[in-house]
Amino acid sequence: MGAAEKLDGTIPFWPAAMTRAMALAYTSVSETQMRQWEREGTVRFRARGPNGSMITERAQLDDAIRKLFGDVAEDMDFGDGD
Repeated sequence: MGAAEKLDGTIPFWPAAMTRAMALAYTSVSETQMRQWEREGTVRFRARGPNGSMITERAQLDDAIRKLFGDVAEDMDFGDGD
């Protein structure tokens, strides 16, 4: 069982900081997209702990996803004049 799984089968718990593998699972983006975010500085992985595990903040991933999809309100214009 991975760190993001729960025993009771409910919505997974996602920690505030994640490894690359967890970040990819959390966002469901490709490795290529993750590397692009890193090049742009949108998502930054940093070495932490005695073994130097590379982790990033969940908040950075959430911001990157929001930027990827843009403002949802823009996509909700149904042309009804409202």
